[in-house]
Amino acid sequence: MKRKLTLWLAVVMAVMSMGIATAVAEEAAPTEYTAFAMLNGEYALGDTLAWKTWEDMFNIHVEIESVLSADLTEKRNLVLASGEYPDIFIKSGFGMADLTKYGTQGLFVPLQDMIREQMPNLTAILDERDAWDYMMSSDGNIYSLPEISLLGGANGTYWINKKWMDTLGLEEPKSFDELYEVLRAFKTGDPNGNGEADEIPLFCVSNYDQLLSYADFAYDASTKTALIDGVLTYIPTTDYYKEFLGDIAALFAEGVLDPNVLTQTGEQQAAIGQSGDVMGSFFDAGAFLTVGRDNDDDYILLTPFQEGTYPLTIGVTPGTFVVTDYCENVEPLLAAMDYFYSEEGGILAWMGVEGETYEIGEDGDWRWIVGTGYGDDVQAVRSSNTIQGAANHPSIQPDFWFTNMSAEVDPDEVYLNGERAKAADMGVVPLPMMSYTDEENEEIATIKTDVDAYINQYVAQVFTGAVTLEDSWDSYVSTLNNMGLERLIEIYQDVYARAIAE
Repeated sequence: MKRKLTLWLAVVMAVMSMGIATAVAEEAAPTEYTAFAMLNGEYALGDTLAWKTWEDMFNIHVEIESVLSADLTEKRNLVLASGEYPDIFIKSGFGMADLTKYGTQGLFVPLQDMIREQMPNLTAILDERDAWDYMMSSDGNIYSLPEISLLGGANGTYWINKKWMDTLGLEEPKSFDELYEVLRAFKTGDPNGNGEADEIPLFCVSNYDQLLSYADFAYDASTKTALIDGVLTYIPTTDYYKEFLGDIAALFAEGVLDPNVLTQTGEQQAAIGQSGDVMGSFFDAGAFLTVGRDNDDDYILLTPFQEGTYPLTIGVTPGTFVVTDYCENVEPLLAAMDYFYSEEGGILAWMGVEGETYEIGEDGDWRWIVGTGYGDDVQAVRSSNTIQGAANHPSIQPDFWFTNMSAEVDPDEVYLNGERAKAADMGVVPLPMMSYTDEENEEIATIKTDVDAYINQYVAQVFTGAVTLEDSWDSYVSTLNNMGLERLIEIYQDVYARAIAE
């Protein structure tokens, strides 16, 4: 009897053990999701060390379909149109118009309530920056997670050759008049010292109007508007713009503005900039992108002429992470994603794993680890093992990235951060979040395409002397109004009024 009882107990214990083991196994199984994402160069997001580390931390696995940046928009739209789309879109290039369109159709999940309930890190950031409106579509819903930049990056960065200014005994210009005189000196003073007239004082790729970042109002390049005396004003039809255009046309006629400005492409800029010591000034995200890393410290970002007018972004970019109506278990997913909006999670997203992709020296500064299996150069380490890259990504740019980056590893990046900060300290966000309805977006797309094309056509005519500014200006303004400009301005003003009322 005792043997039978013992055997029975053994069987019971074995069954119970099997049950416990099964339960443990079930608990250990990761929560599965599907996703669509753009490649980091040639690297898939799901293969990066940062992403895999995050998955392990939260017992999540995301099966990601990866596409090249060149194919992103086409393939993304085809997937959505097919009705067979994934749980998540990551780094997929959604703008506010896309978010509003697919959100109001029910394809994207409203996230605002779940962000407040499940994402304390992101909630705190949006509260601190008063940035909820910058995430919100016109229907009042938030359909995505953002990338958060701590510096609120400048809309346009204008680099000017400090070495040439020193050679010619010139001070950094503090006004447009002073800037034009410096550029004229670059043209006539042989600042590169080779005895040839090969200097390009102002190099542009049809983006001369980025100089409006230095105007005495905060210019919003996307709408071509600015708040002047409290009124939202369309700049290309103002007397200010007429004078500005006249000045730029004069620089073009004098050969100060690159004569190929109307035809050259962005791909040509770096080739020309690195062909020799020929660039006086230009627009680019960083000087080294144009003139190379051996020459970029010859250039400074031109200091804004007056404080509080240099246009900045809010540093909150929506559209980086979208949840579709196919997704189950949304709340635990968002709770896990909230880690990327902490300082620690931002470091993982931007820098990878300490001891594997970066290290901290005795001085407290961090530096990339190269040549140890995660990449033989900085770019490879960044692309293959972090989630930052060619498109905006859901995370916060950590303080540690800026404050403790070692100049030994990437002096150009450290220099760039310092120059950007100079402009950011004097800048302002030009407009509140302009949230458009689908109908407004459709009208804007129709009118703005024709209006922008005509402005470019008119500018080309002024530059080449086909028309004179004084004789053609009234006709130019009238033509724009006939193309629907007045309705475009009306939409902008209505949306602005709606934004400030909220």
